[in-house]
Amino acid sequence: MESNRKNHELQWTARPTPGGLIVQVSGQVDAHNESDWQRMLDESGVAVPEGSLLVFDCGSLDFMSCGALVALAKQAVDSRQRGVTVRLVITQPSIRRIITECGMDDAVSAHPDLNSALNGHLPP
Repeated sequence: MESNRKNHELQWTARPTPGGLIVQVSGQVDAHNESDWQRMLDESGVAVPEGSLLVFDCGSLDFMSCGALVALAKQAVDSRQRGVTVRLVITQPSIRRIITECGMDDAVSAHPDLNSALNGHLPP
């Protein structure tokens, strides 16, 4: 699965990994492309089998709106009902701040790098 808008601000690619799926996301997600973000979340959610891991690697994402974060949190809840664990890689301090300011720290499992997301470890 891959975004079909190469020149659009939001791009993604997905690749299987043992035990799940990694979705590499780059660009920005804001009000004008939240429908693309939602499509990516939906496609990723159905592509990963029950009982596996779904990692959204947003390390190359420059901006994430609160609406995009809410959609991600909903995807995490829906996925948990199917036994799928959703984790997020975030490297931008501004996006981590949005997660905190939107009160989503408990809803979104944010990790500083792909390795910690895959292994479920947060740094001390």
